[in-house]
Amino acid sequence: MGKAAIYVRVSTDYASQRDSPNHQIATCREYAESLRLDTSEETVYNDAGFSGTEMENRSEVKRLLEDARAGKFDAVLFTAISRFSRDMTDAFNLKKRLERIYGIRLISIEEGYDSQVEGRNNDMVFTVHAMLAAHKSKEMSLAIRRGLRQAAKRGRHIGNTCPYGYVKTPDKTLVPDAAAAQVVRRIFSMYRQGDSCRTIAGQLNKQGIPTPSASRKSGMAQWQPSTVNAILHNPVYIGRIVANKWTVAQDIEASRKNDRPLKKAVVRDEGEWVVVDNAHEPIVSMDLYTEVQKLLKQKAGKRQIRTTSNLLAGLLYCGRCHGPMVVTGSSRPAKEGRKQYKYIVCSNHRRFGRGACANRQAVRYDYVLNAVLSYLADAFDASFDAASGKVSQELAAGAAQWVKQRDRNLVSQVEALRAQLQKNRHEQLENLRAYREGLFSRSLVIQSQRELATKAKQMQQEIVRLRRSRQQSLTLGEPNGLQERLNLFRHSADYDEVTVRLAIQQALSGITFDSGQTIRVILSWSSAN
Repeated sequence: MGKAAIYVRVSTDYASQRDSPNHQIATCREYAESLRLDTSEETVYNDAGFSGTEMENRSEVKRLLEDARAGKFDAVLFTAISRFSRDMTDAFNLKKRLERIYGIRLISIEEGYDSQVEGRNNDMVFTVHAMLAAHKSKEMSLAIRRGLRQAAKRGRHIGNTCPYGYVKTPDKTLVPDAAAAQVVRRIFSMYRQGDSCRTIAGQLNKQGIPTPSASRKSGMAQWQPSTVNAILHNPVYIGRIVANKWTVAQDIEASRKNDRPLKKAVVRDEGEWVVVDNAHEPIVSMDLYTEVQKLLKQKAGKRQIRTTSNLLAGLLYCGRCHGPMVVTGSSRPAKEGRKQYKYIVCSNHRRFGRGACANRQAVRYDYVLNAVLSYLADAFDASFDAASGKVSQELAAGAAQWVKQRDRNLVSQVEALRAQLQKNRHEQLENLRAYREGLFSRSLVIQSQRELATKAKQMQQEIVRLRRSRQQSLTLGEPNGLQERLNLFRHSADYDEVTVRLAIQQALSGITFDSGQTIRVILSWSSAN
């Protein structure tokens, strides 16, 4: 008898679906016995609670692939292709890897697909059902969002976490919690009297008042200024529900840095929000809430420091805890006619205090920036031979090595995108083929083709960007290009901030600080620092 693995998945942990994995396992085992395939507990892979579109988070899929590569089984059974994956690209990638690379037999019970049975191993059958699973996933998501919007309009709280100060009734409406509601009123009153979020958080910690997360996490959590700030901004405390405000979109910048698809939460257009007033009993009065919102806006308007102007962003690290350092403004308001300076501080010490990091030093940002630019200018002077007009061999060799490694990474990314683009084109051809054979409606094919075309355009744009970045890196590795880049630091005042920032980002791999204000600068292309 051959050895078989069983893969099961449900998208939620709700009580109504808790028995579903057991039912799927029982069905697969019964079917495996009919095919004379042996199953064991070790080769049951259960991704309960994960969406079929979240391949990167499904740990059991990763374990299944590792065991398939190790030859622990000969076949994989699942009740339906939708259990396998609800994303077309992921479904085809898994299928190809298991069947063609690891030689694993794939069996889907509901669709009757079996990769080793002639007449039942048609790729078109798999393609059709994978497309239907993907389409059904999107329809389900839309239906869920419509249901949540309707629930919000009826005054029900649709969030997973109940807001601090309230408890949720069985019908999902909010009622004030006496003790916590009193803390919320106190927070609003203290802020109106002039206390900062940091001061309020400190007072609450001194008095041992439990934080909003104390009931959900073990241990004694501390109030943070950000927690206080979030409470002050939340309109739930005047009886208002704001739903459908956030959505999830692809984070292009983070995806490029990590070389994998990543998403982030973004605010929808205000016209799409669902706002319901008088949805539940308020905790603070409208007058108090309005006064606090005005104060919050006034303080936000006075902030002169913007992190986007930080030319050293992403390079600053603490020499003690090795965490990131951030640029912040002075805690004292600027006097009339005097400039307010920016300072570099350890983010761990700033957020959590001495217990997280002992580095309490605040270093003037302009001092550090000038020191870095001066250091890079000196590096140019030390490595440039005026007589020959060339940079030193050591620096040229280091730059060439750095460019070579970066070039390999960029080429690898371009090749991966080309492979994805080829798969995208194949899927578009399969769509047209399915339409010609009458398997899909015209509207469904058009929708799918539009989505695939949009993804293809994004990949093509990313390939162009990577090619340009590669060309810039190759130019940097040339003696003339390196000389020109380093010469920029000599006359940085003649260049705009964007150009200087890009030059610094390419020249440095890090800047570290310790509590003695010693600054260590690490060049990207040299061991000297």
